Amino acid sequence: QQTRNSKRGRVSVEKTRMPTLPVIKTAYPGKEAQGGQLHLSLPRLRLSVQPAPVLRWANPNHAHGTGLRRKSLAPLPEDPGRSRTLIIPPSAQGKRAARPPLPSPVAFAREVLGVELWAKQAEVLNALTEHRRVAVKAGNGLGKGFCAAVALLWFVHAHPGGAIALSTAPTFRQVRHVLWRQIRRLYRPAAKTLGGEMLHTRWDLADNRYALGLSADGADQFQGFHSPNVFIVVDEAEGVSEEIYEAIESVMTSADPLLLLIGNPTSMSGAFRRAFHEERNIYRTITISALESPNVQAGKVVIPGLTTAAWVEERREIWKEGTPIYQARVLGEFSDQGKDTLIPLSQIEAAVKGPIIDAVSWTIDSETVIGSERAAHEAVTIAVDVARFGPDSSIILRRRGDVVEEIQSLRHKDTMQLVGRVSAAIREHRPSRVLIDEIGIGAGVVDRLRELGHSVRGVNVAHKSRDEERFVNLRAEGYWRLRERFSSGRITIPYDRQLISELSSLRFSYDSMDRLRIESKDEMRKRGLSSPDRADALMLAFLGSRKRVRLWT
Repeated sequence: QQTRNSKRGRVSVEKTRMPTLPVIKTAYPGKEAQGGQLHLSLPRLRLSVQPAPVLRWANPNHAHGTGLRRKSLAPLPEDPGRSRTLIIPPSAQGKRAARPPLPSPVAFAREVLGVELWAKQAEVLNALTEHRRVAVKAGNGLGKGFCAAVALLWFVHAHPGGAIALSTAPTFRQVRHVLWRQIRRLYRPAAKTLGGEMLHTRWDLADNRYALGLSADGADQFQGFHSPNVFIVVDEAEGVSEEIYEAIESVMTSADPLLLLIGNPTSMSGAFRRAFHEERNIYRTITISALESPNVQAGKVVIPGLTTAAWVEERREIWKEGTPIYQARVLGEFSDQGKDTLIPLSQIEAAVKGPIIDAVSWTIDSETVIGSERAAHEAVTIAVDVARFGPDSSIILRRRGDVVEEIQSLRHKDTMQLVGRVSAAIREHRPSRVLIDEIGIGAGVVDRLRELGHSVRGVNVAHKSRDEERFVNLRAEGYWRLRERFSSGRITIPYDRQLISELSSLRFSYDSMDRLRIESKDEMRKRGLSSPDRADALMLAFLGSRKRVRLWT
């Protein structure tokens, strides 16, 4: 027996022989993993250590109950989202992105909670490690609440230095008896590892580290929460009021916030729907259809509790395909029955799923470019929507036949800089037509390009349409023709979130003479939307030649 002092405290050790121990490799120490064992029996060894005041972690954000410095672990073959490095050495910290890498939530579910996730659940959890905002719309019985419960436990466990997780739903009954019942069920078997005290709608680990279920009765429920790491889960998000979403945005001002919206796409308006339409460019959006359920795919019960093929067939017989309720509850899609929606989102997404799926997106300075390789025999058209400074962007869009090949978004460029970019595009691609929005300062761009010797056409979409009895102006006619292209599948667009958001947000109406009109930009701004610059350029690119309205050449 020996007694000695050390930097970590006073240590007393009685030993005779130190056995050779197997190496245990696991993302979460204390849990059983292949190649190791759950408990180690050390015969004739007794060790007692008095806690020292300072422990040095390899990274304090990833100290999962142990003070040992652990090596990087390779990802498991079945878990593509698993992080290669669970403990980041100090020397590599300067290379991190704005948010430090978090351990894989899929590995957490498997190794700590002892549960396996199906593919779409894993996709949702992995998205939370890469995006500040994640919105999930799903059909019935697909485990979205279970997924939210795993996410909440994972987030708090992954931040031992301090974190707050808040959850809400349209009613407190849903908070307590749906989401938090699932949280409590997952917590119990892993209580020793997770720690803290679990109550009906609260999980306490420390003053600065806890999870809480809140009712959606009033916005004041979300006041007073401050932490560098905040996670907000909105269950049944389609039924939560705008007042609550405004309060949630005030919490999202923390240093490292995370938001998960999850629900059925049954509402025709509200923040949940906006996440998939007007605000789509700031969310990672995920759709889960009942047709993707492993039970439906296999034709038998593979995962108990998930939607089955029998249920889908029953709903198809009762609700009928194509009805709004079938779209929402089975396919996980918002209804396309909005009377004033110009182009249904389903048709826009169908156009993205064509050959353009190989589109590549990259950023150069303040410009976003999306492009792909296309056959050279199709005629090329270039369309330019002109803006000068301010919040709007100038757009240079190139299409070849029915395929949009490239979109350049230019901000903070004056008209002469824009002329230079358009001139370069003309020399490189030799288009058969160049159409430029000549309203306002666009006329100067047209004049300068003509002065440089380029054959361009200035188009004023505020002029009369070819079919004056049906359309208020050329803009309305151009957008209606674009709608017809999406409806018939005669268009392919890149995966540009901003473009998809703008197209799906367009509305139409009729004037007193029963002529179709498209919502103006001023009206869109009143709804909190920006100018549809990309959509305008797309409309212009597919605008047919006009005989009754003069095009300047």
